[in-house]
Amino acid sequence: YADTTDSSVYGSGSFGDCDYGTCTITLTDTGVPTLAVVPTPTGVCTVQSDTVSVLTDSTTGYSLTMTTSTTNNAMQGASTSLAASSATSSAPTTLAVNTWGYRVDNLASFGSGPTTAQSSGSVPSVTFAGVPASNQSSTQVAYSGSPANPAQDTKVWYGVCANASIPVDTYSATVVYTAVTN
Repeated sequence: YADTTDSSVYGSGSFGDCDYGTCTITLTDTGVPTLAVVPTPTGVCTVQSDTVSVLTDSTTGYSLTMTTSTTNNAMQGASTSLAASSATSSAPTTLAVNTWGYRVDNLASFGSGPTTAQSSGSVPSVTFAGVPASNQSSTQVAYSGSPANPAQDTKVWYGVCANASIPVDTYSATVVYTAVTN
């Protein structure tokens, strides 16, 4: 015996904790990391983190990606810039002098770390990659195939290395995080 009656209307009903077609996603981060560097002739590096949180009841989970806000992914100063690392998340490298990059412990080929914060220290032994520019494919920094409630945190580490050949200035780049339900 099969029950073929259904009192539900197509497109309505509850799937997980979301009503059909109404799953939302909330994205927050801890703010702007400051990577202050006091350059030396041979170069020093600063590493700081940002925590990005994603909250969704979507039963299919979410994807979190990032790019810079412009088609130039260098950190811009008044008269010069610091290039983004040319490495990728699938082939990250240690940071070169006068570059900046990101890493997420345990993601892709970054390895487990642990990454730690430092100010004007030696080149970190962990690897970094360049944040893609807005006109390039975004890079995935987190993925979940299930709901993220409570919110799931991803710690994104940023590093910058500079030597005395770079003019003293304030350099900046804006990173855009995007979270979508799967």
